[in-house]
Amino acid sequence: MENYLNSDSKPRYTRSWLGLHCLFALISALFLACAALFVEFYASSRVEDGLLGDSSYRLLSDSVGYCFWLIAISTISIMLIELTFRKSISYIQYTLTSFALTLFYLLLLAMSEHLRFSFSYAIVSVMTIGLISLFVKGIIQKGKAVAMTVAILATEYAVMFLLIRMGSLALLLGSLMLFALIACAMYLTLRLRMENNEIVIK
Repeated sequence: MENYLNSDSKPRYTRSWLGLHCLFALISALFLACAALFVEFYASSRVEDGLLGDSSYRLLSDSVGYCFWLIAISTISIMLIELTFRKSISYIQYTLTSFALTLFYLLLLAMSEHLRFSFSYAIVSVMTIGLISLFVKGIIQKGKAVAMTVAILATEYAVMFLLIRMGSLALLLGSLMLFALIACAMYLTLRLRMENNEIVIK
């Protein structure tokens, strides 16, 4: 069995580490979700100036409503990737990742002024996923970690696009997806183990 703890070092991935990182993910997601509201406010002024169509503004506004969940789930997912591969990611790197996820909305606004919303969404999603995935590759240096990051972010952006296009069915679909997410989180906690005073995923 692999020993994750160097005998000369203190345990890093403890319960306290897990709790603090989850708290950090939620607080940063809340703060940046509030910041994303300024993008929505700015978008309304662009509509008044005739630079952004009403339909694009409505879809952008709906997507901003999912900002908190997008950042929180993405940050916690990367945290679990760190836990899996035992490669340290600093709070600064988590913050930069969250900023990239928030910048998505400003880029989406700027792109939607010149292209159809669907095209803009696809382009900006690919840009954001590519940036964060390369960042994770530089930190963890594992192809599997990059593949996991791409899969998680691609799924999140695909689901968000589906939700903002579903109209009245978005609440039902969103609620079912949250239920599935909680079920996955519950299953994951069953796989957490303590070895040498550190949390590992088995």
